Amino acid sequence: MAISGWLEVVPGRRGGRPTVKGTRVTVDDILDLLASGWTPEEVAEDLDIAVEAVYEALIFARDAVRRAAIIAEASSG
Repeated sequence: MAISGWLEVVPGRRGGRPTVKGTRVTVDDILDLLASGWTPEEVAEDLDIAVEAVYEALIFARDAVRRAAIIAEASSG
């Protein structure tokens, strides 16, 4: 199931976590490398994916954090 232009969720692939389309590279793989100080270009080159996929993974993660914040706010009220 496509979740964006570059990302998809395929049951059974990497535990159902979002991956770059046609690969086993997960959003959290990308985030781990970025958190370690790699540039988006370095991540893309090392993982053999498009740099646009790296940026889309960041957008996906940002949106997930926003959704979590909304859920936390709703449940605390």
